[in-house]
Amino acid sequence: MKSVLFVLLAWLAGPAGAVSILLPNETAMLPDSGHPGYLPALQKCLICHSADYIALQPTFNQARWQAVVDKMRVAFKAPIAPEEVEQIAGYLADAQQRRLLQPRPPARP
Repeated sequence: MKSVLFVLLAWLAGPAGAVSILLPNETAMLPDSGHPGYLPALQKCLICHSADYIALQPTFNQARWQAVVDKMRVAFKAPIAPEEVEQIAGYLADAQQRRLLQPRPPARP
């Protein structure tokens, strides 16, 4: 009897104000600089971060990027192999230095 009452109450309550939000497709992409770390960065970083978010980061040297990428791997369990850390950091530092990573201007309404 208790389960029938619960089902009846759930049915009467209906959806609890469910709302859906439609976001635009991500169109920003990491620029291919020919650096050997480009493909690992593309495959691993964009799982969690947008290219725009990466482009908004302060200018770091390779050692600082290496610390950031290693933190993603160790602390946040990003699927980055230890041997990919230096490659990805090298790509990010190189792309920043060459000004290839530029955030897009905000969209106009």
